[in-house]
Amino acid sequence: MMNTKSKEMKMTNTPGTPSVTTNVPFQPQSPGPVAVTEASPKIAITNTDKRQIDNLKLSVTFYINGQPYYDYEDHGTFNQVCVDHVYAWGGKWNGSQWVGDFLHTESRQSTQAFLQTLNQAVAQASVQTGGNEDNWANKGDGGPILPNITIVNEEPRAITGMRVQADFTINGQQHTDYEDIGNFDRCYYLELNAMNGNGRWDGSKWVGNFLVTKGVSTTIPAGLLAFLNALVVIGMAGNAVAGAVGAAGVIKRGISAEYAGGAPAGGWSLSQQL
Repeated sequence: MMNTKSKEMKMTNTPGTPSVTTNVPFQPQSPGPVAVTEASPKIAITNTDKRQIDNLKLSVTFYINGQPYYDYEDHGTFNQVCVDHVYAWGGKWNGSQWVGDFLHTESRQSTQAFLQTLNQAVAQASVQTGGNEDNWANKGDGGPILPNITIVNEEPRAITGMRVQADFTINGQQHTDYEDIGNFDRCYYLELNAMNGNGRWDGSKWVGNFLVTKGVSTTIPAGLLAFLNALVVIGMAGNAVAGAVGAAGVIKRGISAEYAGGAPAGGWSLSQQL
C-alpha cells in the first residue's frame, strides 16, 4: 500500500562549517542503514482498545549527536499489522530540527493475512522441535492477532531521547498521548488503549495515559520476543511462503529460549499481552 503522506525532499547539506546565514548543522554522508536482525531495537505498539481507532498518526522525535529529528507516519485505521523503520539520514534542517522521511512504513497487512502466515510458521517450527502446536488460533493463550505497529531501528548512529506520540480519533473524538522511550537501543513493548489512563477532556481532545510501556528487553518473555521478531520477518518478506520459512526459525529459537529449563516442547507461548 502506497504511503500517502507528503514527505520532505531528501537532501544532505554539503560537509563543512555550518553556514553563517542558514546555520544548518553539519550532517555527514550516510553509510547506509544497518541490517535488520533479531537483535535490532524495536518499539512494538499493540492496539488493545476494543473500540475502533481511526486517523492514527504516529510521530517520533529523537536526538542524534545532540541534534533533534522529527517525522511522522499516518496509519489511518489501526486494524492492521505494520512494520515501520527509523532511518534518519537526509532530510532538511527547518531552523530548529531535522525533518524528513525518517519514519516510514515498510509493510502492512491485515491481521487475518498475518495470522495465516504465522500459522504456517508455527507449524513448521513445531515439526522441527517435535512439538504439537500446529495452529495459533487453537492455542489457549494465542489468537486473535491484535493490530500492531512495530518500529524497527535501522539507524547506524545512536538514537537518544526517543519520544513516540500517538494522535487518533475514536468515535470522531480526538485523543493524544506520548511515551518517552529514551535510548532506542533495545526492544520495547507498548500498548495503546484509550480506555485506560484516566483520560480527561481538555476542551479540544482527550488526553491521558493511553500509550503505556508494558515491558523492555529484560522483562519481555522469550515467547513474546519471538513473536515480535516473527512479525518483523513476516512483514519484510517478499511473500507469505518466504515469511513463514523465515519466521519458523525465529519461533523455533523462541521455543528453545523460553523452555531452556526443561519445559515440554509444544508448550511455548507467543502471547501478545504481558
